[in-house]
Amino acid sequence: MSKDDVIVPEILKIPEKLLPIITDLAKYRYVLAEGGRGGGKSQSVARLILYLAEKKSLRIVCGREVQNSITESVYSLMADLINKYNLNFEIQATKITHRETGTTINFRGFREQGRFSIFGLEGVSILWIDEAQAITKDSLQVIIPTIRRERAKIFFTMNRHVENDPVYELFVNRPDCLHIHIDYFENPFCPEALKVEAEECKKRSLTDYNHIWLGEPLSQSEDVVFAKSDILAVKAFPLRPGYNMKIAGFDIARYGDDKCAAVIIQQADSLRWEVIHVEEWENRDLNYTTGRILSIANSHDVEKCIIDEDGIGAGPLDSLQHGRGEDRFTGFRNPTLNYEKHKNFANPRTENTYKLKDMVLKGHILIQNEDLIRELCSLRFSFDHHQRHILISKDKMRKEGVKSPNIADCLIYAVSLIEEVKESQERRYFHHPGYSKEDDLWKIAGIR
Repeated sequence: MSKDDVIVPEILKIPEKLLPIITDLAKYRYVLAEGGRGGGKSQSVARLILYLAEKKSLRIVCGREVQNSITESVYSLMADLINKYNLNFEIQATKITHRETGTTINFRGFREQGRFSIFGLEGVSILWIDEAQAITKDSLQVIIPTIRRERAKIFFTMNRHVENDPVYELFVNRPDCLHIHIDYFENPFCPEALKVEAEECKKRSLTDYNHIWLGEPLSQSEDVVFAKSDILAVKAFPLRPGYNMKIAGFDIARYGDDKCAAVIIQQADSLRWEVIHVEEWENRDLNYTTGRILSIANSHDVEKCIIDEDGIGAGPLDSLQHGRGEDRFTGFRNPTLNYEKHKNFANPRTENTYKLKDMVLKGHILIQNEDLIRELCSLRFSFDHHQRHILISKDKMRKEGVKSPNIADCLIYAVSLIEEVKESQERRYFHHPGYSKEDDLWKIAGIR
């Protein structure tokens, strides 16, 4: 349907490509509008919401993952439109109310101080999530079932960030989701100043232009450790005879929305490993957790296990090592490393994360679990005062609304034991009476 077939009031004059959010709205529960800067996505959704708010009494929430102040919301955009068209709304300090229909428009951050809140969402008629590329999968899994009204509508507007943005992955192919991609040159209302900026950006960097102005996701943002494309590029490989060593990493939950987790990797040959098992559980009773760790290790015939012993993980580790005499269990600790001895990485967690990255880039570890890949791609780094790489802490990620990377950490812990395994195998091969001193480990292993 073209703009010539639709007669709309002034406030609903939006780009033709976005007209289906008006004409076809009744057919869909979800609307996903994404693309580059200047496409008119937020402007169009704001206009539609204000129009609907004038027609009947609605409960509307405009939210985002984290909102530290009202200025970070679409509050100003709506207030400007109300003033421009002299609409009959009362603009209050933290909400907007229509004087006749009684419609209320509230502005929310779903994560406050690292805690998730769904207060007031149950009876919502319309939920609009702007900057939706920042919403986590965990947040969506809480928000979506909470919107229970039969004819409720949920709008997402976003400029895609990376390939695995949760909103895009979860909704783009759903039959009940209207998906529209729009860029600045498809928006006849795009200001000339923005068009000039787009062309200047195109001259400087085609990569930046494609991301900022055409809405193409980054394969990897600047401070992210892993690119999804690199992980998926690793090809499957066979298990060579004589190699089946298994290492398990365990992470113990410490916070309310955290889960305990386990990851098992299996050696395929002298260089390559495969993730063969991933699981999480919510029960944080230490006796239960200790028993479950032991059960996982036994049922998968794991030969080496490592548990994060910073925090409450020390309890299960002590019970297994000393209470049951399990010498296959060891602990992972994450102290600040001495700068004189460690010039590149600030702590063991960061150091082993980059060992894992090196394995990925060399094709030496196969990872196929989607949740694990998603968590790995959420890991970000910064630099400490010695200019060494350091991973963004779990606490900071949690405060920013990013799911705690529990299973990713389990894999990092397991990788930390690989060097020890290799050294043990080298000693075994080199001291075997059937091999001469000149024998090479890789030749013995059949690699080269």
